Amino acid sequence: MARRSDHSREELKELALKSAEELLNEKSASELSTRQIATKMGYTVGTLYQIFDNLPDLLLHVNARTLGILYQDCQKLDLSAKDAQNNILAYANLYLQFAHSHPGLWELIFDNNVLNDRELPDWYLNQANALFSLIERQLKAITPDKSQLEITKTSRVLWSSVHGICTLSINNNLFANSACSSEELIESLVKHFIKGWAI
Repeated sequence: MARRSDHSREELKELALKSAEELLNEKSASELSTRQIATKMGYTVGTLYQIFDNLPDLLLHVNARTLGILYQDCQKLDLSAKDAQNNILAYANLYLQFAHSHPGLWELIFDNNVLNDRELPDWYLNQANALFSLIERQLKAITPDKSQLEITKTSRVLWSSVHGICTLSINNNLFANSACSSEELIESLVKHFIKGWAI
């Protein structure tokens, strides 16, 4: 068992978050405990409580990192300056791929039971809003005459629909045959949603 002095506070925080992320590749958040995370770190549970208030606090920081990764991945996409609809589709497909590649991390973002329905702090909301701003920018390019409030609402409605397909997809509940992939459903959704909204 390592001693607290072996790592700085920031190093311990990073170690804890990485350990939690690795465990979430193996099990759901509801199965996760501070003891498991501490054991994986090679530290005692007491060390964790010197860094985080409790398990929900630690998991909220894991979520913030996940949102940050998604944002960075979106920033790396090769987007078209003239085709906002395809840019939105690229974001949606990246979101779907992330859900399939990291289901534990992806599901945790929306698990209010694990987070004890706690009020989300501003630093966390800012991270989430940064992702939505990417969609809003593309929607604004399609219909520049729309108000910011309408753009904001529309980005949430559209992404809720994309999220629904992703959720059904990773749980194998789409009831679609092999001729209709998740990617095709998302493409149909984005195409028809934007066509109707832009009228």
